[in-house]
Amino acid sequence: MKVLIVDDNDRYAENLRTFLSEKGIDSIRAYTAKEGLDLYQKHSHDLRGIITDVTMETQTSGLWAIRKIWKSGFQGDLIMASTGFDVFGVMGVSYYLLPIFFGIQWMIPKVPLKTGKVEWHPTKAAKSTQPPY
Repeated sequence: MKVLIVDDNDRYAENLRTFLSEKGIDSIRAYTAKEGLDLYQKHSHDLRGIITDVTMETQTSGLWAIRKIWKSGFQGDLIMASTGFDVFGVMGVSYYLLPIFFGIQWMIPKVPLKTGKVEWHPTKAAKSTQPPY
């Protein structure tokens, strides 16, 4: 089982990839939301989770891609990594809204991720208080 990382920023994606690798988890990478949807279609049977950025081709392309995946019935972990979570108050609101509209279970702020630290924050949809990886 693999995790799909969808992020156009090499630094963030590589830090996520390294983190997962250290946990013994394989990953595949998409650079755009469209490429992420294509890889999801190709590998959906082999994915345990998806980590996506929000802003790639457009300001919200990651949101709409993850919504399509969620609406398709994907049962794995849906995780959003965003610089938006580093803004005061955004994570508190996102705790309630991201699960309703996008099925997101976990949030990863990017300021700590920039230094290689993966900081997990659950949404209301998280199945556990323990991070998935």
